Amino acid sequence: MAQQKVEIEITDAGSYRVLKPTGDLDVYTVGSLRDAIGRMIEEATPKVVVDLDGVPFMDSSGLGALMGGVRRLREAGGDLAIACTREQHLKLFAITGFGEGVSIAPTVEEAAQGFRG
Repeated sequence: MAQQKVEIEITDAGSYRVLKPTGDLDVYTVGSLRDAIGRMIEEATPKVVVDLDGVPFMDSSGLGALMGGVRRLREAGGDLAIACTREQHLKLFAITGFGEGVSIAPTVEEAAQGFRG
């Protein structure tokens, strides 16, 4: 089966970038998100807000990619924040404890205010 793609729109918001995936984030599509985060580090804009409102479904591999993204971006002197209003994702973050060290807010602007450093 061919690698499924999730569309990721990248917007420049000045001091940070916004990654807006559209489609399910699962084991088949999560490579696209990892690649996009890697590109942000290469381009020296390691502050990233991932807007999850266009993602109807996310499994543990999607969560894993976000956790990996946080680690990689922080190692590069940046950070990752999450904009999300979808109840099931927020529940997943709460259950796994992911939200404890990461800024998660309903809007991109509010999420960006929670960047470390």
